[in-house]
Amino acid sequence: MDVTTIKGPTIVRTDKLAIVIATMACLAIGLSHAQAQTSVLDKVKKEAVLKVCYGANPPDSFKDPKTGEWIGPMVDVVNEMAKWIKVKVEPVEVGWDVAVLSLQQGACDLFGTGLIYNAPRALEVSFIKPFLAKGINTIVAKSNTKKLTTPADLNNENITIAVVLGAREHETVLRLFPKAKILAIKAQTPIQVIDLVKRGDADAAALPALMVHYWLQIPENAEWGREGFPGDDFGAATLAWAIRYGDPNWQSFLNAYVDWATTTKFSANLYESYMTRTNPFMPAK
Repeated sequence: MDVTTIKGPTIVRTDKLAIVIATMACLAIGLSHAQAQTSVLDKVKKEAVLKVCYGANPPDSFKDPKTGEWIGPMVDVVNEMAKWIKVKVEPVEVGWDVAVLSLQQGACDLFGTGLIYNAPRALEVSFIKPFLAKGINTIVAKSNTKKLTTPADLNNENITIAVVLGAREHETVLRLFPKAKILAIKAQTPIQVIDLVKRGDADAAALPALMVHYWLQIPENAEWGREGFPGDDFGAATLAWAIRYGDPNWQSFLNAYVDWATTTKFSANLYESYMTRTNPFMPAK
C-alpha cells in the first residue's frame, strides 16, 4: 500500500495527492462545462419555447374571465420579450404555496408573475433585477370595532390576520406582527382570504395594496369592507422575476431586458394602463 502512517491519519504521498487533485480539477471543469451547456438561454434559443410560471395575483397576472387567457402587466412584459426574441410562451399555472418549488423542480424556466423579494426566498431562487416596489395593506370590515388605525395595531394577540399560504404577505405579517394570530389558507386567488373577514373569522385580510384598491372599486365590496390603512402601506419590497440558481447566462440576459423595460418605462406604463382600463374583480359580462 503506497501510504505513510504517522501516529494518526493516513497521509497520501505527493505523487498520489497530485493525481487526486488533477482528477478533481477535471471533474470540476467537466461539471462547469455541463452546466454551461444546459443554460435555459441555450434551451430557449434552440427550442423557441419559454415555460413561464404564473400565479393569480391581480393586477400583475390574472386570467381574463372572458377568454381564460393570462393577462396583466407582468404577462405583457413577458410576451413583449418573447415576441422580440421570437419564441413561444408556454404558461404554467401554479399556486403560491408551491411557487418556488415549481421553479426549482423545472416546471418552468421563469417565474413571470413577479416575486416580492424576501431573504428566505432569495435562499432558494435567484432574483432578477426588480421592476418596481409594492406595499401591503388590508381589507377590514366597516363594522370592525377593534380600532385598527395604523399597521402597528395589527401586532396584538387579539387580532387575527388572514393571508394566502406561501404568499409574501404570509411571511411579512409573521415577521412584522409576531403577536397576532395568523390564519393562512391555501387559495386559488388571493381575494379568497377576504371571505374570512366577511364571515368574521379574521379581523383583517393582508393583500398587495394595488389589489386592495382594485377590489374596493366594486360597489358591493365597498358596502361592507374598507381599506385598513389608507395611505399607510407596510412591508414594501421589490417585485422581480425569479429563476433557478446557477444559470448566469440566463440571468444576465433577463437583467438586460429588465433594464430596457424600466428605463423606457415600458413596465410602469403597463401598470398605469391596466389601472385605468380594467378591473380583474369586475364580473364578466
